[in-house]
Amino acid sequence: GTGRGLANALRKLESWSKRIPLDANPAMSHMYIIKPFSGESLMKLFSTHPPTAERIARLERLA
Repeated sequence: GTGRGLANALRKLESWSKRIPLDANPAMSHMYIIKPFSGESLMKLFSTHPPTAERIARLERLA
């Protein structure tokens, strides 16, 4: 397979997460594929994954 399928899946997850807000506990953020919080400042320090756009770009370079 290629990274294109994974990139498309991440795009879908990202768009769904913006339409359906999550009532998530910040302590559980590491368990989400897509970041459930909109705040960029403090949460970015503890992020376990790169931003979704960066992940998609990396996957597309593999395709």
